Amino acid sequence: MLQGGTQLAALNVANRTLFIGDNLPVLRGINSESVDLIATDPPFNKGVKAFEGITKAGENVSYTDVWTWGDVQAEWTNEILGNHPALYSVIQAANASAGDDMGAFLCWLAVRVLECHRVLKPTGSMYLHIDHTAHAYAKAMMDAVFGRKNFRNEIVWAYTGPQRALGHFPRKHDTILFYSKSDKWVFNRDAIRIPSKWNELGGFSKDGVERKNRGKVPEDWWHMTFGPNTKERTGYPTQKPLAVYERIIKVSSDEGNVVLDPFAGCATTCVAAERLGRKWIGIDINEEATDVIRDRLQGEVSKSMAWKTLVKTPKQPPKRTDGGAPAAPELRVISRKRNARRWSVKEVRETLLGENGQRCQGCGWEPPYPDYLQIDHKKPRSLGGADEMDNYTLLCDPCNRLKSNKLTLNELRDIRVKESRIDVAWWTEERWR
Repeated sequence: MLQGGTQLAALNVANRTLFIGDNLPVLRGINSESVDLIATDPPFNKGVKAFEGITKAGENVSYTDVWTWGDVQAEWTNEILGNHPALYSVIQAANASAGDDMGAFLCWLAVRVLECHRVLKPTGSMYLHIDHTAHAYAKAMMDAVFGRKNFRNEIVWAYTGPQRALGHFPRKHDTILFYSKSDKWVFNRDAIRIPSKWNELGGFSKDGVERKNRGKVPEDWWHMTFGPNTKERTGYPTQKPLAVYERIIKVSSDEGNVVLDPFAGCATTCVAAERLGRKWIGIDINEEATDVIRDRLQGEVSKSMAWKTLVKTPKQPPKRTDGGAPAAPELRVISRKRNARRWSVKEVRETLLGENGQRCQGCGWEPPYPDYLQIDHKKPRSLGGADEMDNYTLLCDPCNRLKSNKLTLNELRDIRVKESRIDVAWWTEERWR
């Protein structure tokens, strides 16, 4: 239900649909509160520029997992800065402590997680698969979006295999962050019970009645091997085992429920959902995903079904039928207040020269000619800065290049101080102005 009691529309995407392309416009086109479960394995920000290989089915596979602020649109930072200040603080902290790549990656992922939260039903859950590279920052991001009180588990999927580790223990586990949307969520304990030694031996209650050997609910660490020669391996570099996602789908959804994977990859979530009688929607950026999922469904679900016609591959994102309104008012993209009139470049330059003199506001250098100075933003647009007079400044060419679209003016000045490339007298006066 929307705030105010308005009923949301039903799901506007057909079962067994695979969208090829950026998942953000697809997520934005799905009706609010229409999905039961999201189980996904996004990029990890591992800094891998590219992978190229051939799957067992013969398809070419490639991906990029390196991020810069150039990958982030100003609209995203505007939305987060204006509507989700806690989330924006998480991104800033990641940027400061782990570098621009982590901040940019988290911002890129956060706008998609916001949409995931919107499309989940009140009883829905989301499982985010991540590894050590970005785990700590992703956890803080999920807390900011879903609320820390809705955090359910940090699941460790452990595996073995060769690794040449010098100076550290071999890194052989991933983390799956499990959040519910509210304080009421689906959790089918009995569907995932596993044998335990105590149950095999039997046991008795206090009144002497023998207990039923139902097995135990697994702990939050799962040791599931997935070697290179495992039969279900497709050759996809980031493939995860079906056993992991079948357990997730069994416990957090019922038969006939809708499962969504916004980063479908080689379609492990989709295949697991099909095998367990759930409806599913997948999204992936690579065109090869279509053939991969059809081949896997043919080999791992049913050879007799016509998967080429059953799997739908729309050319466009879905169109919402719930009126297009966000699930809650705070999810709207804000419209920033602008000055009443537009300033020309000449007017901006003359105003800044009149206010600050003929000086670079990054290092304090005073060039012989004012044309040496370039107009830039104190806070870059990629970090939420606006095209407003009070956000403009003048920089020399070296400072402008160093600042780029990654740093604020204050961060640039801090670097210049450390480099001792700053007019100390001007800087002292500027700090106490």
